[in-house]
Amino acid sequence: MDNTREPHVSGGFYPDDYEALMDSIKGSMDITMPDIRYKKLIGAIVPHGQYMYSSHTAAYAYKIIQESKKRTFLIIGPNHSKFPAYPAIYPDGYWSTPLGYAKVNSELSERLLLKSDIIHDDKEAHITEHSIEVQLPFLQYLFKSNFTFTPLILGNQGAAIARNIAETIESLEEKPFVLISSNFNHYLPYDKNNELDQILINDIQEMRTLKFYQDIEKYGITACGYGAIAILMLITKNMKGKIALLNHNNSGDYSKDRKRVVGYSAMIAYK
Repeated sequence: MDNTREPHVSGGFYPDDYEALMDSIKGSMDITMPDIRYKKLIGAIVPHGQYMYSSHTAAYAYKIIQESKKRTFLIIGPNHSKFPAYPAIYPDGYWSTPLGYAKVNSELSERLLLKSDIIHDDKEAHITEHSIEVQLPFLQYLFKSNFTFTPLILGNQGAAIARNIAETIESLEEKPFVLISSNFNHYLPYDKNNELDQILINDIQEMRTLKFYQDIEKYGITACGYGAIAILMLITKNMKGKIALLNHNNSGDYSKDRKRVVGYSAMIAYK
């Protein structure tokens, strides 16, 4: 299909075979959910690690996402290369995974580009970035081809950037489901990683964005999508919503290596 981004981490972060990928996601969705009562879903935070480590956690958010009536997703993640520094949208076309083609919502992309003076149209910035790609198989598993998405990645994740994008999203008449792709702390011993993750989780639930940024600096927190997380915090607070933790673990729970782990959280924003 023309105008298609081909998968970059298929066969690495997740299986590159249709049946194996479907089985992997189906297995991760076999979980017992906490009791969360809500009237309206705003968004979610999900990890983007290799599926063998993070898909079980991500599934907690996706089990709730499948109940949402929204089928338009704004997926925001980090640009791990940090270049370009500006927020970059992939504006149109399709993204391919072993489960098929996912359509980019060009109308949402255009509205965001028109309303924000800092978001740029830049397909090249997305070619090797995995934070958006690893979410698509879950959405395809849940909704097949009956959804659209706009991918947005952040190089600079400062507070002013987060505030600008949050205000841009809030100005939309039809608001998408805001799906945040971020791992939490990286490459610390098991207990220390969990300790810093809990600081982050507390700040997110309290929706205290200033303290969130201060704690990132104070404790050297290494959540790769912190600016994307801040966007959801700002939106949810302005909507007088809440953010709840659904599940947290780290890679050490699934491997023998507990000296250098990566933290994963699934959180849901709702009213």
